Amino acid sequence: MKKKKVRIGITLGDPAGIGAEITLKALSDKKLRDSASFLLIGDYGVTTHIQRQLNMKAFNFHILSDIGRLNLSEEMINFINLGNVTYKIPYGKIDARCGKSAYEYINMACLLLRSNKNLDGIVTAPINKESLNLAGHHFQGHTQILAQRFKARYARMMFVGGNLKVLLVTIHIPLKNVAPLITRKEIQDTIFTAQRTMNTYFGIKKPRIAVCGLNPHAGEDGLFGTEEKEHIIPAIKKARAQKINVEGPFPADSLFWKAKEGEFDLVIAMYHDQACIPFKTLYFDKGVNTTLGLPFIRTSPDHGTAFDIAGMNQADPTAMIEAIKLAVDMANNLPRTRKKTKIYVPHQDHSG
Repeated sequence: MKKKKVRIGITLGDPAGIGAEITLKALSDKKLRDSASFLLIGDYGVTTHIQRQLNMKAFNFHILSDIGRLNLSEEMINFINLGNVTYKIPYGKIDARCGKSAYEYINMACLLLRSNKNLDGIVTAPINKESLNLAGHHFQGHTQILAQRFKARYARMMFVGGNLKVLLVTIHIPLKNVAPLITRKEIQDTIFTAQRTMNTYFGIKKPRIAVCGLNPHAGEDGLFGTEEKEHIIPAIKKARAQKINVEGPFPADSLFWKAKEGEFDLVIAMYHDQACIPFKTLYFDKGVNTTLGLPFIRTSPDHGTAFDIAGMNQADPTAMIEAIKLAVDMANNLPRTRKKTKIYVPHQDHSG
């Protein structure tokens, strides 16, 4: 009996950016195209315009009109056409109309994920935060939109590239506000999320987890800060008492190299730039961002809308290819009888 393909939705991002371009370039690879059933969510007119610009052979799209049933083709690329773009695309420009269109693509994906069990996950092409806010949608990005829509209180951001996986305790907040949020409970919740993620999506039953310190030299026994002694170390001890293979806190300046070389399966970082500076230095062109704690899989290329090259046929699709591959692999690792994941809620005894 032929195995049923996993089903992945792809939102096409800000029309003024490179989302449609990198998606089409990625799916021009037949092997990748055949790895799942894909549903593009965006504007068909934008997509066909980009195809002509790229001199690309037209895909055989299956245009869906009944989103209630969502009967996806396994042979063709499926498409939900929202028909939002009735204006000349302002490539490379911040534009409220494009922000509105990008938000509505995401909104449609949310509606489908909430009401329909036929999608295993989504891949999101880049959006522009300024355009989004100009359109009246005041979010910092995809993670916040999806967390709000699905009431995912424990949503976490993780980056994946090569051997390196990095999970963040805090996300997009000012640096001066990070330290008060580094609590024992937040660290424990992140460690348990890491354990569950590696089990569920990567098939690693006892992952080797490493935790960064917040301060230089991981606090140097209180010389450079007390967050390690007061919060991070007790959280690690609590997790180890529950048989989780976690170590630390380690100085961040040396930990990422060790993880890249295979000493650890996953690193937990305290704040955005602590994770992103080393990660993007190593995997700028092929890094993937995935949101954990949602009741479905979500991945995205770890770069922006690239307004400086939008509409010029210069965008590198590597990160989008990796994002699609990761979403497909994560979906294939889920038990086939369980199409969606549960929102992560920490056990009552985590806060110790």
